This record gives sequence, C-alpha cells and structure tokens, in this order.
Amino acid sequence: MSHTSKFLRAATCRLLVAALLSAATGAAGAAVINVSSASSSLAVGQNFSVNFSIGGLSGAQNDSLSGFDLNIRFDQGAMQLTGFGFTDPASGSNQLDLPEAGAFPFLGDALVSGNVIDAFGLSGNSAAILDAGQADAFTFLVLNFTAVAASQLSTIEIDLLDPSLLFTNSEADTLDTTIGAPGVSFSIGGSGTPLPEPGALALFAAGAAALAAARRRLSARTARSARTATALAGAAAMALGLTAALPAAAQAPAAAQAATASTAQAGDAAPETAGAIDAVVVAVEGQRLQLRLTGGGTRWVTVDTPASKSLVGKKVSGTSVARGDTFLLTNPKFAD
Repeated sequence: MSHTSKFLRAATCRLLVAALLSAATGAAGAAVINVSSASSSLAVGQNFSVNFSIGGLSGAQNDSLSGFDLNIRFDQGAMQLTGFGFTDPASGSNQLDLPEAGAFPFLGDALVSGNVIDAFGLSGNSAAILDAGQADAFTFLVLNFTAVAASQLSTIEIDLLDPSLLFTNSEADTLDTTIGAPGVSFSIGGSGTPLPEPGALALFAAGAAALAAARRRLSARTARSARTATALAGAAAMALGLTAALPAAAQAPAAAQAATASTAQAGDAAPETAGAIDAVVVAVEGQRLQLRLTGGGTRWVTVDTPASKSLVGKKVSGTSVARGDTFLLTNPKFAD
C-alpha cells in the first residue's frame, strides 16, 4: 500500500464511524454516491465502463468532495480492469483538480489485488476553490473493463464493509454521504470475440503490474515533492537571513571572486599555479586536503589515497601538478 493511500486512510475512528452512521441513517442533506454503467448485457471481448458518481452537493462551505478511498469488488474470472480515469464525462474535467494558481497536483490511482480494486483520489485544491467551483453532481471515478468470459451474473460494487471506506470534504473532514446504488450487475454472453484464457491472464498480470508501478512512482514523486518543498522553503529562509547579515562585499560574490582572480593574476606567487608546495594542512575531506600556503592564501589539492583527519595542523611539502580542474600533490611529506 502506497504512502499516499495510507495518508488518505489516516482518518480517525471517530470520523469513520460518523461516515458509516450517516450512510445507515440516510441523513437529510447528505451527498449520494451511485455506481452505474451504460449496459448490463455484454458479450465476451466487449469493453465497458463503470462510473462512480456523487450528487446532492450544495456548494455551501465544506459541502464539496476533496478525496475518496474505496475498495471495489469485481468478478475477476469474467472481467478484467483495463484502465481508469478521474474525468467527469459530463464536464470533461476532473472535478477534484480545478484550475487554481499554486495548487498542489491531484493524486489518484487504482490498484488491482485479486478480486478487489483499491481506488483513491485526493484533490490539491484549496477549500475555497472546491466549494465555489465544484459541480453539485459529477463522476469522480471511471473504471474500464473488458469481458473475458461468459457469466450469467457478475457484479462490480463498492465494498460497504471496508473499514477504510472514506469520502472527505473540502476541509479534509468526513463528507456526509449515503450510498444510493452501490454497484452494477452484468450478464455476459458467449458471443463476440472471446479473449484466449492465457492471453487474458497475461494481460491481467501486465495491467496489475503497470498499475502497481504507477502507484509506486506516484507515492515516490509525492514524497520527493514534499521533501523538496520543505528544503526549498528552509533554504530560502536561510538565504534571506544570511544575506541580510552579510556585509556588502560578501553580498556580491561575483565581484569579490573577480577581484580575487585579478589579484592572483597580478601576484608573483599566485595560489592557483602548479609547483613546489610548502604549507600547513587546515582541512581533510577524503582525498582532498585544504592547505594554507606559507606565502599566503589557501589551496585545495588531491592526494593519491584517502587522507586521515589527523593530518590537520601538520606541515606538508611536495609538488602540485595540474590535473584538469584540480591539483595533484605528488610526493607529499608531512611533519609536525
């Protein structure tokens, strides 16, 4: 189970119990969840879709859908999941992904495990945008299937006994919902173009693997985005603080570097030239030594093998040889 799905399922027991009680009592004003399909009679090889819709939203504060998490049971011997989407056919848009500057991206997935599809969606919109811009009735999930075997009666339905069944409002609290039509049933005739059983099983396995991989990528991308956003925010705050505290010369690194380069070119013993070294070790990082030269200035040099931190403070002599963008210290000799 992905971290994103676990996040959707992190509602408290109090919220879950409240949602189930609302469904059981049919509270007035509750949004209604319905499952539907265009046809109940299919042929082997026929493609079909199942829509999961919500209606009865008012547009009032907190009366909009921001997320859902549900398990859907289906007859895996008679049909296979071939795709899924979150676009409402009526509006042509994802009603949980409304236009909003600076909004987080919508997250959603559907993962097959045996005869259960674990589907979830999470809006990145603000509460104000969802409440004001979301339609009062729309399809929030579409599952695409192919009939693979004849069956007198096959059902696709929401698992109402799933303890993690959840619909959230724009404030990420439990949305008051009732279940109208929890599922749809189909009869699948033997006519049409049957899918060979080995091919069907292979396609099912490939589809499940692809869905699982997509979910893992989505979870990793979400985690990376969160970490990146946190790091950038911290870096920005630190940069602002440091810039304010630095003297004017330090706030213009390019100019300072240019001045340093100019001075080095004019001096007789520029620190960035190869030749004899007489210095003191002031820092060690792996195979890199930072040296304070006797004639003034510092230089980073590379040695053939990783160096010990115990060299810090020791005198060193040798010859530096240019190697690309660094200097190699040959025949180094260290002394106290």
